[in-house]
Amino acid sequence: VHKYLQFLHSLFKSEESKAFLALAYITGILPIKKIKDESALNNFDEYTILKSKPITKYFGFTEKEVKDLCEKYDMDFETTKTWYNGYLIDGIHMYNPNSVSLAMKKQDFDSYWKNTSSFESINAFITMNYAGLKDDIMTMLSGGKVYVNTENFQNDLSIISSKDDAITALIHLGYLGYDMEDLSAYIPNYEVKKAYQSAL
Repeated sequence: VHKYLQFLHSLFKSEESKAFLALAYITGILPIKKIKDESALNNFDEYTILKSKPITKYFGFTEKEVKDLCEKYDMDFETTKTWYNGYLIDGIHMYNPNSVSLAMKKQDFDSYWKNTSSFESINAFITMNYAGLKDDIMTMLSGGKVYVNTENFQNDLSIISSKDDAITALIHLGYLGYDMEDLSAYIPNYEVKKAYQSAL
């Protein structure tokens, strides 16, 4: 992590970068953290899947974008919605861009996340079975929601020490949706449901 932050520091806070850089946008799960007591990159704002205003619409494909893609590629919108919708972030319906793009390109609805490295996270978290995590997943597979406290999560996948951490990490990875009204997690769509069924 230290070398990565040094690299970012050289890119974004060096004297040279002031001559050509006005704004940078970095995606990823790893937050920008302080190195010891030194504020190495204090000019970054962090946006997460839970707190994303004002850039929410850039977190995935919006419903209008998906409707336009379905029309362009002659794919059924309602089926696309069943497979890939389910995320509601700041009131905006959000779709997984990778899965939607592959469905359009291949002309086939499938679970395109099952072959990704993040899919291994589901298996890892389920195996840990913090305080009945498997039971909660079964509840969500049946269409239910599960309360989750997201406040203590450190935005670091290497520091998972409770069921709430595991569920919050799965929310950040897109393997669970999050209802901000009742602070609960749920399985957002058919694609993700299939991933959990495979993991179990």
